[in-house]
Amino acid sequence: MMYQANNQTTDAARLEDYIQAVSHRKWLVLALALLGLLGAFVFASGRTESYTATSTVIVNPTPVGGDAGRLTGVNLDRERQILESTETAEVAIVGLDEVATTPELQALLGLPATPEVILEDLDVSFQPDSEALEVAYTSPNAERSRVTANAFATAYVGTREGEAVSYYQAIFESNNAQVEAASASIDETQTLLAQARQDRVAAARDAADSTAAQERLTELDSLIAVYQADIANLNIRIRTAENNIATAEQQDATRPDAAVLSRRAVQPAAPDGIGTTLTLVGGLALGLLAGVVGAFLLERLDTTARDEEDVALALGTTVMGSIPTLGIGHRSGASSLVMLSAGGSSRIAAAREAFRRLRSSLQFLNSSSGVSSLIVTSSAPAEGKSLTSANLSIALAQNGSRVVLVSADLRRPSLERLFGMEASRPGLSEYLSNTAELNAEKVPGIENLWLIRAGRPPANPGELLNSDRFEQMVKELEREDVEYIVVDTPPVLSTADAMSAARYVDGVIVVVDTERTETSDLLQVRADLERSGSKLLGAVMNRQKFDRGGLFRRDKYAYYKADSRRAAGA
Repeated sequence: MMYQANNQTTDAARLEDYIQAVSHRKWLVLALALLGLLGAFVFASGRTESYTATSTVIVNPTPVGGDAGRLTGVNLDRERQILESTETAEVAIVGLDEVATTPELQALLGLPATPEVILEDLDVSFQPDSEALEVAYTSPNAERSRVTANAFATAYVGTREGEAVSYYQAIFESNNAQVEAASASIDETQTLLAQARQDRVAAARDAADSTAAQERLTELDSLIAVYQADIANLNIRIRTAENNIATAEQQDATRPDAAVLSRRAVQPAAPDGIGTTLTLVGGLALGLLAGVVGAFLLERLDTTARDEEDVALALGTTVMGSIPTLGIGHRSGASSLVMLSAGGSSRIAAAREAFRRLRSSLQFLNSSSGVSSLIVTSSAPAEGKSLTSANLSIALAQNGSRVVLVSADLRRPSLERLFGMEASRPGLSEYLSNTAELNAEKVPGIENLWLIRAGRPPANPGELLNSDRFEQMVKELEREDVEYIVVDTPPVLSTADAMSAARYVDGVIVVVDTERTETSDLLQVRADLERSGSKLLGAVMNRQKFDRGGLFRRDKYAYYKADSRRAAGA
């Protein structure tokens, strides 16, 4: 609870605040940590592990698609599409079939497979302005991912290199065909040229005798010139084709590989993503973090009065005692009267000592301020007021003081049940109704302690406790040399009974349940009691956590543990 004076709170959280929150709500932190660990375990157990192997291909420029053998730039997006094509997948499957020489290897590599199926787990990526393609293949089997990634990379490298080789092969074949055709044409033309030359010799013999022979001679000279020109052109064509072949051979010899498998995929040593161990550690860490944050938020939002400082500030009084939480077997009935028990656990020993400390505080008030009559109440039911009244009265009586315990919770009396006394007999309600005399009965087995029963439930308990008869009862008991009058009343916020009776006693002790009482309720109790003119003597913290020690703390009850062990040994 973050209650402070003047209802001001601070938003600055310190390390101590987190430690306190975790200490108060350690089971929540532990539960969330285990929940995070369980969730991580379920996640790790339910997922299918996969392995990704990656090979790298360097793509170099080639003359394919270029002009006059010039190298063209690389379009990696186009090359990625080629690598992810069905044609490349078919080549890769052929490569896998060659590797899988046994049925076991075929099963390992997922064969037989179709291009569509094998392409589902392939991922090809590249960085802009780079020359590399990353060929990644994912599979439930690490070996399959390695072999398949390399098969795709090898298939692509072979395909791209084949394109470059085919390009130059086409140049060689085309130019060689041109050489062969030109050579054949030269042979034919040379035959025609030789015949034309023979015909010219014959025509030259007859040219002097006839005009027709002279014309024939001129025609043959023209034909010979044409044949000679054709042969020269064909030789030029042959030399051009031979130059093209030589240039292509030089380019083919000096060009870089069209694609290079620069890094072969290796078998992955671990599955993809976070490993099982890291997943479990991460789940535990997230659970712990959620637990700490949740504990801190709940602590900030919690208005329960858990600390003495909270109670003292809310009620404007001191805390007279802190009663540790009792075990289930000591929370009701006669077993809750811990002042009557001997030995027992360290918790019970601590509770007895707490009631003795409360007795000492009350004795100090008696000696310094004359406080002898008091009301023990609480803000709400079931906060331990009756148990505190009974054990405080026993502690006072055990110290030799004459004590009268008044069961003034006329609506739901509890003291009679604690002491094993009949509740239906006439008591306080009959006395206040003026139908019976005051009867303080000796509590069996306890020296110096008397009990005034509640009596039968009346119709108007508030009016009875606000009557002169109640004041008369207190004064009468004081005249009987009673040193302490302890009055157990209903809770302040449930009825007006406690405020009515508080007018006639020396003060009020408020029992605070550290597991249930809200600070706002204590503020209201304080306002109601101040309005009625009652004096607050102090508060008693009930069900205080039994501190077993821990981080930055010392065990408050180590002394009682040792004492209880000695008592058990005796």
